[in-house]
Amino acid sequence: MPGKRLDPATRYRAVQGGAIVVLFAAVLLVLVGVAGLALETGQLFNRRAEVQTIADALALAAARQLNGSSAGVSAALAVASERLHNTTDGLRYQYGKAQAGWNDAALSFAQSASGPWMDSATASSAPQGVAYVKVDARQLDPQLTRMPTLFMRALSASFEWVNVGGVAVAGPSSINVLPLAICAMSPLPASARGSELVQYGFRRGISYDLMQLDPEDTDGVGVHYLIDPLAPPGSTGAAADFSLDNIKPAVCTGTLAMARVSGAALTVLGPFPLASLYTQLNARFGQYAAPCKAITAPPDANVKAYRASSFFNTASSWMNSTTPLLSSQAAAAYPSTPGASAQKLWTYADPLPLPANTGPDKYGPLWSYARAVPFAAYTAGAPEPASGYTPFAATQANWTLFYPVNTGSGAPSLKTATYPAGPQDTPYQATGGAFFAAPPAGAPGVRGRRVLHVPLLRCPLPYGVVTTATVLAIGKFFMTVPADSAHLFAEFAGIAAEQALSGTPELQQ
Repeated sequence: MPGKRLDPATRYRAVQGGAIVVLFAAVLLVLVGVAGLALETGQLFNRRAEVQTIADALALAAARQLNGSSAGVSAALAVASERLHNTTDGLRYQYGKAQAGWNDAALSFAQSASGPWMDSATASSAPQGVAYVKVDARQLDPQLTRMPTLFMRALSASFEWVNVGGVAVAGPSSINVLPLAICAMSPLPASARGSELVQYGFRRGISYDLMQLDPEDTDGVGVHYLIDPLAPPGSTGAAADFSLDNIKPAVCTGTLAMARVSGAALTVLGPFPLASLYTQLNARFGQYAAPCKAITAPPDANVKAYRASSFFNTASSWMNSTTPLLSSQAAAAYPSTPGASAQKLWTYADPLPLPANTGPDKYGPLWSYARAVPFAAYTAGAPEPASGYTPFAATQANWTLFYPVNTGSGAPSLKTATYPAGPQDTPYQATGGAFFAAPPAGAPGVRGRRVLHVPLLRCPLPYGVVTTATVLAIGKFFMTVPADSAHLFAEFAGIAAEQALSGTPELQQ
């Protein structure tokens, strides 16, 4: 009825209902805001994960291209750009809907995982040793790393945009180098012996006992060093690092847990304990001793032992059908006894003029893995091509020129009808016949496992104590036969480009 007054209880219920509506609206607004913030925060976390995935993938793709050359830096940029924009499986964000734009400035380069970092132009001008890539996704495309917000800006105007940039660094964390180092027999990267190339005092195609070399010998005993497998160049090693438990796995695999062995002082300890490690070296011939396993330390694909005692001087060999018979597994040590003053402990194959009493038996087996190459093939400061230098032809005339004698009958004799006929072929490359032996069944072989990558040190160095050394280069030495407790016979096969020995790039951060 008009003018009728509501009783107090009814008025109370009406007021209470209105308050609930207002309260509900306020709570609903808060809930929507919280839900919106949660949803937006989730989107931010997802975008950050997407950006990091893109940065990681680009860093790995780029790092795989670095090879110590300007072309490698250019390839890193090209491959990373292609990886981002590939129409089939290019990297996308925003739940797979969008692709970021490319910018070369997003990539920087360094010789170590901690920098200092260089842009691509600087890296291209000095590419040697450049092995690491850093990707800063913020340099790629603002739309990738800068997200607009709706709910967060309500809290503060500073949240109108949120940056979700990602940074990734990729590069090697290992190198295919044996924890054995020997002294360079000369500090010269290259010298000419007539028309033949000699590198750091070693002749390609000559076999050496790596335990019987010393550029400044005083006692007739070779010097050799164990590399600290845990202390990269420039860091301080410790005596405990040289325990056999640390060393044996590295000998099995021929790998050190560091990216480089040059660039700074390397920690070493002389002597190399061959008697405790030769069985691990022989994994390359399919002969296993703990902790070596075929899965991590496979044998070579060709395990034929080229033994002077049983293989040469036979119809199936390629040399020494003349008298005297080949009797030594490597070129004979010269001098064989220490002199009154410091002098090299090297081989009869190395000095000029030719040492007295150099007979055909002083050279040891020749050219099983590598042939001599012309000095003219060498270019100062440039690594050897991946395909190798073109070697001298396999002729008796070349052997007579390179391996002369001044005593005894005969000369090192090359059976040209037996030696591989290809212009760059050597016996090791055989896949059948007298020069070949397959690895044990169940252990697939890997070509090149018998090639030891051995750092060549600047000597003299202290012996018997932990010390630091400068690595001049990394020599390639082919094991002609399994090692024993006192001898490691290997043929010099040239100098390896350090960066070519790097392990597979990995994410460093």
